[in-house]
Amino acid sequence: MAFSNTSGKKITILLLIIIWSGAVFWAGWQSPTIIGGPFSAQKEEVVSAKFYPLDKFVISVPGDEYPHYLLLEMAFKSRSENVENTIKQADPVIRNSLMKMFSKKHFNELNDSQQFESLQKEAHQLLTAVLAENEFSIELDDVLFTRMVIQ
Repeated sequence: MAFSNTSGKKITILLLIIIWSGAVFWAGWQSPTIIGGPFSAQKEEVVSAKFYPLDKFVISVPGDEYPHYLLLEMAFKSRSENVENTIKQADPVIRNSLMKMFSKKHFNELNDSQQFESLQKEAHQLLTAVLAENEFSIELDDVLFTRMVIQ
């Protein structure tokens, strides 16, 4: 039995269709890895803020009759990388600038609970400027006073 010329053409066309279909299926299946995945949904990495507490310190504050003392505990909120190491390196500059800021405040000003928010904002602005001035590359989202005792 010999195949006729038309049967051979039909088989050849059928094989080409099967091979073509297989190649298209494989290319469609592998397209994200071949093209680089621009059609797949990319998950954006969300960097959450972390909190970095500082060691507490005591600052002398002027009063009407005698000096007072301020015990301050605080934390930084930041999304930057390597914040903990940067804070350790910048600790003397941070403490110095905060001591200067609070030593210029009067006892009555610090003892007023209405001033708490403005003091945090002032400390945030001051520390952002001081860290940038000393070429420490972190961004402070917020400066939080976690404990403030005035005696």
